[in-house]
Order: sequence, then structure tokens, then C-alpha cells
Amino acid sequence: MSWRSEYQPGSFRGVAFRTEGHERSGGRRVATFEFPARDTPLTEDLGRRAREYSVDCHIVGADYRLRRDALLDALEAAGPGLLVHPWHGQIMVVVLDFTQSEDQAGGIATFRISFGEAGQPVAAPAAIPAGQATAIEAAAQHNAAPALFAGRFSIDGAAGFVEAASSRLLAGMVEATQIAAGLQGGAGPALRAFDAGLRYLPANMAALLRAPLNLASATIGMVSALALLGPAPRTRIAGLTRLVDWQPGDPVFPERTPSRTREAENRRTLLWLFHSSAVAELARLAAAAPFASYDDAIALRDAVTTRLDTLAIDAADRGEDAQADAYDRLRRALVRDIATRGSTLARLHTLTLATTEPALVIANRIYGRAGVDGRAADIAARNRIAHPGFVPGAMPLQMLTLEGVGDQVAA
Repeated sequence: MSWRSEYQPGSFRGVAFRTEGHERSGGRRVATFEFPARDTPLTEDLGRRAREYSVDCHIVGADYRLRRDALLDALEAAGPGLLVHPWHGQIMVVVLDFTQSEDQAGGIATFRISFGEAGQPVAAPAAIPAGQATAIEAAAQHNAAPALFAGRFSIDGAAGFVEAASSRLLAGMVEATQIAAGLQGGAGPALRAFDAGLRYLPANMAALLRAPLNLASATIGMVSALALLGPAPRTRIAGLTRLVDWQPGDPVFPERTPSRTREAENRRTLLWLFHSSAVAELARLAAAAPFASYDDAIALRDAVTTRLDTLAIDAADRGEDAQADAYDRLRRALVRDIATRGSTLARLHTLTLATTEPALVIANRIYGRAGVDGRAADIAARNRIAHPGFVPGAMPLQMLTLEGVGDQVAA
């Protein structure tokens, strides 16, 4: 097989560019020890160095400024991203630095970008740091998704209505994500990165449908950017929950012809990519969310695991056992992480007052003087008391137990 047949268009976080040339550097990490009265040193091999990739590329065309800004936002977004390297394939990388230049002729933006190898999570047989199992499992699912998607999605040689159906479904996914983002709010670099991905998908839909790897990385990037929007973890969790629950309203046609079969397979594959990306981010946020009590932690755990179970059962019913197993691994990781954190959380109990009292008096009687203001506010908020000075008697109140109260962080 010639190198030309293996060549693929370059992109980073789903933003395409034209490559002019590249360099790759690597080597071994060594430690050299020199000893008195000994002429020869001792060199210890510490393993392979992280590879670095330097890419010279450009973006050209009448609309080059829009795509230039999308690439700038992708380069400045936090965390690792998927690089489709024209010569080396798909690599998870971090951006080390870049330079961007233009001249007075206009119409073209030139980049020189240095990427560093991000690597894969290390399988540690001993122990994963407490609370990190879900994040590692979610990252593994994100990394595996583009190749799985590209192996199942295609519009090559299909009837026109097959491409039109995929375009409508993709537009619906973008719209659902945009609505969730509008309800979450957000500002700064996270909002700019999300907006760039949101504009990139509709503007390049026809090209992306013919490049499944780029389409997958762009969709995952859009969902991951949504997970960074919003002022509080619970707001982000609510937005991702909307994506996991989202279903298209387009009619589903019987699979009576090869074209209808391809249309249905593309629909299932696009929905799997969207839902699996959203539920991976949802589980990651849920595992790290702040909890006011053990009961709050269990309620969020059950809400997320119920959705994971539903997705796993649907995948198993379709005969997609590998996908069902991936959802199950994510569910088990989330249960372990929340169980680890929940062991130190206070529980809820019910208290019924004999008479109406202020929340401050109740908090002082139960918890003592330490932190009484925060506990009084928690009593009023948790029980939806209209005025904290008048907590009604004969009303069952949800209260935190005394143990661990001082260690809690309000959600």
C-alpha cells in the first residue's frame, strides 16, 4: 500500500487544515551517572521520551477567517484533543505552542503548531486514585469512539435521501446542544471554544459527512465543550442530562431496501456517538460533583446509572455487546467513585418541630455554635422555607446528621 493511499486530511479537534510539512521528534529518557576514579559512566534507560509533532499548515479561501478563528479556539482550548495527522494518523495530543501569520495579500492564514503526545491512561493493576476511575473510563471511551464511528457510518454511494437524513439528524443534535448551552450560560475561553465548534459543524456538514473521523471528533469536541460551560457543576450536569435524554423527532422508515438499511444504520451510529459522548461527560461530572449529603450523592448516582443502564440495554438488544459493556464499565466506575466519596458524607434524617421556630435557633440547638449560620441557611434551602425566621411546627424537616457536617461543601 502506497503512502498516498494512507494519507488523510489534517485536523485538530475536528477543525480541518491543509498541511505543508511536518517534523517529529522523540528519543529515550536516560540518566547518566559518573563516579570518582572511574572512566566509564553508567547510563540508565528510563523509557521513551514523549513524542513531539511540529506541523506547518494553512487555511485558505474566501471564508478563511471563520475557519482560522475556529482553529485558534481549538488550539487554545484546555486539555488534550484529537489530532488527525496526515502521515501518522489519529493521535491524542496537547498543544505546546503555535504561531499564526498572515500577510497583506489576504485569503490565507499560516500556522506552525507544536503538539506533544498526550498518551493513553495507564492501566494500573494496583489502585486508581480515589474518585478518578470514572474520569479515566470516560476518557477511554472518548478515545475509542472516532474509530468505531468511522467503521460504521458511511454515505458513499448511497441515495441522496440517506445523506439528507444524516444532515437533519446532525442539525438536530447541534440544535439540542445549543439549547442546553443557552440554559447553562457561560463566558470566557470555554464559551469561545464551544461557539467555534457549534459554528464549525453546520458550516462544514457536507464535507464532514464524507469524513467520518473528522465528524466524530468534531461531535465529541462539541459535547466536551458543553461540559465546561456554566457557573456550577449541577448546571453542567443538567445540560448533559438533556443531551443524553434527547431523541430526534424524524420518522423512522422500515428497512426494506439497502438504502433504507444504510439510512437506519447511520441514524443509530450518529445517535450512539452523541449519547455516548454526552453520558461519558455526564458520568465524569457526576463523580466529581460537590455533595451536601450522602443522600444527594446517591440520588445523583441513581439518576446517571439509570440512564447508563437504559443505553446498555438498548445496545445489547441491538446485538452491540461491546457498546453495552462500555456503558457497564462506566456505570461501575461511577458507583465506585461515589461510594468512596460518600463514606465521609453526612446522612439526612427527619425532624418534626413542636412549634414554629427560627432556623438559627434550630441550627444552634442541633449543631452548636460552630457554623450555625451555614447550617441555618441549609435547613431553610433544603426544606424550601419561605422565611428562615419562621420554620413551621408539625412539618417534617430534612436535616443533616451531626457527623461530618463541618466537612460538607454545598452543591
